[in-house]
Amino acid sequence: MIRIITDSVSDIPVELCEELNIKVMPLVVHIGEQYYKDGIDLTPEDFFQLMAENENLPTTSQVSPGEFLKAFDELTSSGDTVIAILMSSALSGTYNSALTAKEMLKNRDIEVIDSKGVTLGYGLLVIEAARMAKEGHPKEDIVKRIQYMIGKMEYKFIVDTLDNLYKGGRLSAVGAIVGKILNIKPILKMEEGKLILEDKVRGRRRAIKWVIDWIQNNDIDIRNQTIGINHSNDEEYALELIGEIEEHFAPKEIILSQTGCVVGTHAGPGAVAIYFLDERHSDK
Repeated sequence: MIRIITDSVSDIPVELCEELNIKVMPLVVHIGEQYYKDGIDLTPEDFFQLMAENENLPTTSQVSPGEFLKAFDELTSSGDTVIAILMSSALSGTYNSALTAKEMLKNRDIEVIDSKGVTLGYGLLVIEAARMAKEGHPKEDIVKRIQYMIGKMEYKFIVDTLDNLYKGGRLSAVGAIVGKILNIKPILKMEEGKLILEDKVRGRRRAIKWVIDWIQNNDIDIRNQTIGINHSNDEEYALELIGEIEEHFAPKEIILSQTGCVVGTHAGPGAVAIYFLDERHSDK
């Protein structure tokens, strides 16, 4: 049997994790003097309320090697195979924690994969792997498919507020004030496992139009894809994006989720994102 493991930053809907038997390892979020397991101890709504009440940004802690060691040992002790698909190693030490645990269980069948992504973007990789495992595909085929998807996955994030970028030291106070006055919405993407600024537009509706135009102008076919859309405590905005995507492209499946505490810390409230494969070029 093949078991799929991920960390809580993948932001996969709980019902899908249960349906596909995905094991999720929670990161820890620190707010004030309190510690919370991401996705377990706090609802997203409670998290954003607590974050609004605290002047300083929450901080997060990676999954420890000991926690991975325990999970890997439990799942492989009867001979099962584990495939762990984890958040970008450029953004967290969680991947390296898993590698450390794997080295302590040298005789077990454990594959640890750096998704080079964050949130539901690599959550789609996890879902694909779990569906393939459920259908009985061998480990080698699953790993090959996931590595292919890693090289093709597009991430488009629309950030609604600049407050968290300022609090996190990624934007000056002047920049934050000017951004608010001009209603600037940064659009971010993933590149080499890191988040970078791709563009900035004024207003939420223009930001959605930017995403639609980008897909159309680059002639990307998402009609037969499973795509992901998620949001930071603003389902209405996510549903607006879904409506535009369905109208223009009619993809095979859309998975909608809410960001957890870790992603919410950095994205802030009101952010939305979309994830899909860009399969135009075989070498992408």
